Amino acid sequence: MLLFGAEHAASGGFYNGPLFTLLVIFITVFVFLKFCGWAKKQSMSAGAKKGIYILTGVGVVAFNVMYSMGNSAFKQGEGLSMATIAVVSALLWVFIFSYALMSETK
Repeated sequence: MLLFGAEHAASGGFYNGPLFTLLVIFITVFVFLKFCGWAKKQSMSAGAKKGIYILTGVGVVAFNVMYSMGNSAFKQGEGLSMATIAVVSALLWVFIFSYALMSETK
């Protein structure tokens, strides 16, 4: 409960508690490290890497706009659908960018 500063973090059972949140974080970091280890053994052309780096710069702006749209939609009572799209798309791009960053250049 005190781990994440929420007053009622443990009131919803195991899935809403800080132990579950911490477990999800550890599993996510483990999966990401395994993915990076796999990507390190792969190779990618320099042109493809450059393209992904350029798209990452554009994506930073796009993901910030999507995040802002998600916050506005949530404040207006439209739910978390746009915010969820923004977070999931940004996390998918993190995997694409890390693959390009970790892979060997041909």
